[in-house]
Amino acid sequence: MSKPANPDLVRRVLEIALEELGSKPPEKINMRLIAQRAGVSPTAIYYYFPSKEALFERIKFEAMDELEARVAAAQDPGAKARERLAALIREFAAWCLERPHLASLLMDELPARTDLDEEGMGRYYALSFRARDLLAEAVAEGSLAPRNLLLEVSLAQAAIWGIVTLFLNKRVHPDYWDSAEPLVDRFIELCLGDAKGAIA
Repeated sequence: MSKPANPDLVRRVLEIALEELGSKPPEKINMRLIAQRAGVSPTAIYYYFPSKEALFERIKFEAMDELEARVAAAQDPGAKARERLAALIREFAAWCLERPHLASLLMDELPARTDLDEEGMGRYYALSFRARDLLAEAVAEGSLAPRNLLLEVSLAQAAIWGIVTLFLNKRVHPDYWDSAEPLVDRFIELCLGDAKGAIA
């Protein structure tokens, strides 16, 4: 007879893991610590998450949903596509700067999923698809002329993550150790022209 599901424990484990990621990199987090904080044995957690990687994979999808919701909330539907793209870039950078360990889990720590169905792909790449659609709108408006929409989005994502990582590790010039805003703003100017705004 199978063990009854305990959704409260699953939610608690996810919350604890997210809290831990607020102050520690993924490699410093272990299942024993999470179990201790949840007040259960490690075996109880392994029933729902057979490995730390499985737990982090679930957290990764929740992080993607959180990031997508935050980007969506920052969009001004009345603004031109170029300005909405600038807002998307700023929000992505701000989220990564505020939650660097969670962003690292999302961007670096786990292998990319290549086995997803169409719905999973839509969730996995929601932010990329949103940016692609905004680029297509900007092309229709005549404000931008990228040659390959998904290539441009992929390059922008890589560049922003590079900016965030270098800023957090103080690998940019010391003049920019206090704020990543000038770096992100200049990147937006280089990509999109003069789309005004500020990092959250």
